[in-house]
This record gives sequence, structure tokens and C-alpha cells, in this order.
Amino acid sequence: MPRLFGPLFSTSVLAEHVARLAAVFGMVEAGRTSALGGEVVALRTPGVWAGALVLRTDPPPAYAVRDEATRLDRDALRVVDFYAPDLDAAVAHARGLGYEVEASEAAYELAEGSFREAHLAGPDGTVTALLSGPRDFFTGFAQVRDRIVSEVCSISLPLGDAAPSLAFCADVLGWDVVYEYSFDDPSFSAMVGSAERLRVRSSTVGPARDQPYLNLVDYGLPASAGGSLLGRGGLDRRGLVGVVVTTTDLDAVRRRALAHPGASAAEPVEVDLAPFGATCAAVVTSPHQIVHLVVETVE
Repeated sequence: MPRLFGPLFSTSVLAEHVARLAAVFGMVEAGRTSALGGEVVALRTPGVWAGALVLRTDPPPAYAVRDEATRLDRDALRVVDFYAPDLDAAVAHARGLGYEVEASEAAYELAEGSFREAHLAGPDGTVTALLSGPRDFFTGFAQVRDRIVSEVCSISLPLGDAAPSLAFCADVLGWDVVYEYSFDDPSFSAMVGSAERLRVRSSTVGPARDQPYLNLVDYGLPASAGGSLLGRGGLDRRGLVGVVVTTTDLDAVRRRALAHPGASAAEPVEVDLAPFGATCAAVVTSPHQIVHLVVETVE
């Protein structure tokens, strides 16, 4: 089954993202290559099959996917989530390195207990989240639990209508819903700068709960509160522009995408990039026009 490797960032300055992912989130550089019309750096979290890709095209895109005005808009990727066993220590670690952590934190209740969340502002309008809660709960969600932060746990995708993406994930990638949750707490609304009170509902989809997954989110906002970024979140922008998916059968994923309503698949291209090796990759796009860079691997 295809697996979610992690986020795809696009930037004008590779070093900013690479240094931040290494210093704050413990990733290590695995390789560099020329692909997707520019230079690509691959990073991994040691000990697990998860990481991130950072792309710099020449010239880089002029505009980012998100900024302060569009931070709650729908239909584009938004936040990369990491588990922090000790949230206070993780926040202090990031601030001690000179990185910006939002002053306001969120604290909310789920059926499994009390959770806390802090957001870090990053280059090109990106946001990463540190999540903390019951250790027994995160045993089933994160593989790395003995460091300041885990590997990538999830990538959030706020949507106006999740149904097309749920169908795409099931039919094309074989991913089902692995967890659902909801909460209503004013601290979360304050943290993300919303004047409207958010009533969050989420369906998380992926190959398994303890592997990175997509977090399909409904903020519970009326249609008039917040716009849509549909078609403005791809490779022609900077920021969090896609997700990286690995598969042992790229042709099969492409065939399913081409047969799925509203989805598309580009022709494969050859890439040689550790940790994937010399292989092929293709851009597959969901009905919400979310970029999935699908890389063929040998397991």
C-alpha cells in the first residue's frame, strides 16, 4: 500500500527550511538532486521511514500558498504536525534556537484526554505544530517517542467538502479513515487568529494510525468566513505545496488516478535521490488539486 513520506515544501532559500527541519525537528539530510524543475533536498527522521522534501525552482515562485490573510482558507494544505512528549521542552528548544513560536497555545479535550498544541511560524508562510497529550494515546500514532519531537505525524488539509478527497484517498491510494475527532475550544480559535469560534472536526486518512497520515479538517466555519485556495496551492507557489507518497507500483497508482473523477496523473520522470534511490516519480493530483509527488520504491 502507498505510504505518506511527508511534506513537500517549495522555497526560494533551501537553507532556511533545511536548517529548521534539522535543528527543531531532528531530521537529517539524506540526499540532493535536480528534479521538478529545480533542486530538491530530501530529509529523514532517523530510524523511521518519514521525512520531507524541499524544492527550489529557478526562478522560485513569486507567491506563497498562504499568508496571514489566508491562514484559515480551505482547499490547500496547511500545517505539518509533530508529537512532542514534553511540549514545554520542545517549545523552549525551538525558541532557544531563535525560531518563532506563537505566543498563544491551544488546550482542548478529546475522548482520550487533554491535549495541548503550539504552532511555529516558518519560511514561505508555512506552519508546523507541536502536539502533546496522553502518552498511551501517542503510542499508537508516533513511532519516535523518546526525542524532543517525533517524526511527521500528520499533514492537515482544511476542506469545504471532504467527500471528494476521502474517495480519492480510498480509490487511488488505498487509504481509509484511521481516526476521527472533534473539539470546540476557544483557545484553538485564539491560537490560529480566528475571530470566529472554530468547531473542529477531522477525518484522518492513511495506511495506518502509526504512520504519517492526512488530516482532512472542517473548521466549522460558515462559507462566508474564509475563502477557498482551490487551484492556488501547487508547484507554482512557495510554501507547503504537496505531499510525498511512496509506492512499490507507480504505474498502478497512476492508472487509478487517471480513472478517478477529477484526479490527474503526469507522466513519470526519472529521479535519483536518497533515500529513494534511482527510480521514477510522478505528480498525481487529487480532485481538490492537492499535489501528491508519488515516488516508486523497493521495499
